Amino acid sequence: MKNLYSFLFLTLILCLHAACDKENLQPEPPDISVVSQFVYDGLSAYYYWNEEMIDRMPSAGDTDPVKYFNSLLHGTDTEHGWSWITDDVNELLAGFSGESLSFGYDLDFILGEDGAAYARVRYVHAGTPAEKAGIRRLDLIGKLNGQAIMTEQRGEYTYISSQSLNLLYGNNPVTFSTYRISGDRIIPAQEVKVTPDNSRKDPVLCDSVYAISGKKIGYLFYTDFVDNFNDHLYKVFSRFKQEGVTDLVLDLRYNRGGAVSSAIYLASLIAPEAAVRDRSPFVVMEFNNTLNTIFDRWYNDAKPEDKYMYDRKDYLGSYDGKYPDPLGANLNLNRVYIIATDNSYSASELTIFCLSPYMDVVHIGGRTGGKYTASWTVHAYDPLRDGSNSARANTLYEEDDLSPAEREELKNWAMQPIVAVYADKDSRNFSTPGYLEPDYLLQEGFNNVAYWTPLGDTKDVFLGQALSLISGDNSYLPVPPQSMRHAQAAGREIVNPRNTSVPAVMDNMKLTPEDFRKLRELRRRN
Repeated sequence: MKNLYSFLFLTLILCLHAACDKENLQPEPPDISVVSQFVYDGLSAYYYWNEEMIDRMPSAGDTDPVKYFNSLLHGTDTEHGWSWITDDVNELLAGFSGESLSFGYDLDFILGEDGAAYARVRYVHAGTPAEKAGIRRLDLIGKLNGQAIMTEQRGEYTYISSQSLNLLYGNNPVTFSTYRISGDRIIPAQEVKVTPDNSRKDPVLCDSVYAISGKKIGYLFYTDFVDNFNDHLYKVFSRFKQEGVTDLVLDLRYNRGGAVSSAIYLASLIAPEAAVRDRSPFVVMEFNNTLNTIFDRWYNDAKPEDKYMYDRKDYLGSYDGKYPDPLGANLNLNRVYIIATDNSYSASELTIFCLSPYMDVVHIGGRTGGKYTASWTVHAYDPLRDGSNSARANTLYEEDDLSPAEREELKNWAMQPIVAVYADKDSRNFSTPGYLEPDYLLQEGFNNVAYWTPLGDTKDVFLGQALSLISGDNSYLPVPPQSMRHAQAAGREIVNPRNTSVPAVMDNMKLTPEDFRKLRELRRRN
């Protein structure tokens, strides 16, 4: 009996201990989406407006990374649609390299007098499906698979419907019914089935040399700042130099931006030779306060061979070794004529603004689209190295510190957040007013597509103005027609939500998980 009492007493003690332990147990932390945590970690460290990340860490309810990402963005960023996140990092990188799946054209939209909507072809890249199908600049696309292009009204503006946009910019074959303007009428041209592909979209679309009044005038129509085509830029400028080009017209009228490295390379082909040879500062990046402080500190403390990793300046004459030294084709100009409009953004504006301290930049066209900010690609753990082993993304975590399941969940996600405001060599920017005003205000075709011309045609309103200024020959000066009888055919414009800016992409990736760890520790101490 005594043994029984002892057993019962011991059992009671154990039960009481168990009950007490159960009461003292802390609740299990809620499961947080690993992608949403990546969003928070990346934005809180690198986002230009990172001070707004305080107390906005993800909760268990933040299961949609895109929704969570958008909820964190600053109002200015949201208004302009500058930053984004994607679950298809390969497509993101393909777009930056000029090899994304597409038809190979650039469009805007007009509404005809009859109420029908038309896609207006602004240009077509060589060797792409659209070019092979016979689609050319000045063509109109009026039907998609036999159906009219659809529009929708949003307040006072008319937009192209998402259904039509998905066909015009999608991944599937489409039968296009094309039209042309003839006099004051829009007439049918052809019907052709086109299949998108990943063909290279060379941004050097037109390069010509004009001999006028003893001047040799080079003309370059450049569609995007894509680093992969710097070798073509070099070949064009080599030819310009060999032919004795004395003046240059750079046409960026539809250029919505791209790689900062390409802007530096192009500027190094144009700017005064001495500035390029001396590797003079071209762009200064202003990051958030934490990054500015830590980059400057690391730059001062780094060995001479490592200082480039933390330098907030980029320099004329700097280039990737896989391309020729730009000095070999540099035109050594003191003045450049740049055509830019409200479809010119980011790297286009950077080129205009940052060249200005070194030379006379004559801006012809319209007020620029307005993007004075820069971004870089952020991946959780993969630097996404290219064929030459150059990193294409900044990373946050060491791959070995993540579980296989976490790596799998994160592998296709990447962010393209705004991380800086770019400035010229004197640290001046144009965030106020946020755009660049032209020296000569003009509208393409006098705001009527019936008066548009092929690219490089001397009757083009913008090019004619530049040729007149350079040569002094007023016969090239654009003169508005006395009659605008073709206005009916031209119609009025429709908003295309796809005509948005491409970020000024900082593509010289340097930051590592070790840098991210140091930044996080600094934030915690502060």
